[in-house]
Amino acid sequence: MGGQPRGAVLSPLRQWLPFSKYEAEQRVAVYAMLGGVPAYLEQFSDDLSLSANVRQHLFRETGLFRTDPDYLIGEQVRGLSNYQAVLSAIAGGARQPAEIALAAGLPQGSAADPYLARLVEMDHVRRELPVTVPPAKRPASRLSRYVLADHSLRFYFRFVRPHLDLLAQRPYDQVWDRISEQLRAFIGMTVFEELCRAWLLAQAPAGRLPFAVEQVGAHWGGGAQVEVVAVDWREKALLLGEAKWGTEALKRDVVRGLIEERTPQVLKTLPDAGGGWTVHYAFFARAGFTEAACAEAEAIGAQLVDQERLDLDLRSVQANL
Repeated sequence: MGGQPRGAVLSPLRQWLPFSKYEAEQRVAVYAMLGGVPAYLEQFSDDLSLSANVRQHLFRETGLFRTDPDYLIGEQVRGLSNYQAVLSAIAGGARQPAEIALAAGLPQGSAADPYLARLVEMDHVRRELPVTVPPAKRPASRLSRYVLADHSLRFYFRFVRPHLDLLAQRPYDQVWDRISEQLRAFIGMTVFEELCRAWLLAQAPAGRLPFAVEQVGAHWGGGAQVEVVAVDWREKALLLGEAKWGTEALKRDVVRGLIEERTPQVLKTLPDAGGGWTVHYAFFARAGFTEAACAEAEAIGAQLVDQERLDLDLRSVQANL
């Protein structure tokens, strides 16, 4: 198991949202909340603000978004509360089985394993390995991490379920204020990185990348973490990407940090300590790039993709799927 399956990576392109009245950032936010679930998307309207849609449809006690998670999971398992605890732990940032068990209040050791195995089987959770783990070493690798595969479940267990008692009293404005404070960081660490990986995989067949991409995913381990990575094992080619959902333009130190600090750490984890590999770069930024960052990136032939370009390219690819 390397990066995500091609279908999983390209799914954002198939599900890219039709809310033409929303700005690109708002469409990304809706995708982070709902994914591509038609029943949820049909309820949202871009005639309303994002916050109004959330209050009206995601907070309502009898709405599908509130009732579906327990129903869908409870129909397939026994001991629903432990599964809910595991899902909440993953949504809260736990990734390794021991971390998940601790956060879920389960006994230590392998207590989370049966719940994780069942959730993976039900496609609610996805087990991932670094895309930089060589194919021959993947079966024995212990670098796996677990993420929620469904965006709506991810948002529900991260933001809605922890506030159920408060939502029962209907102070919706207060709950939205709490969520909105954390929403930008949540989007940046989840769907924006996924969209950047989908962009890479979609651009390669058109010859817009410097090599034929075999796999797209992320790298962690060896002291470095890079969330946007493409690999061609045959040609020993690697693309490392940085994705920033912040409100400030990406600066030169971000470009240099990836090149000078993390690249050597990533290469050490590859066969022959990265000897013979060529490395390319791409930088994705919601707010664009400073002049210094552009100059630094241009000097190494890096791709620069701002939110406008990402949005246009995703829509173009979607039209041809």
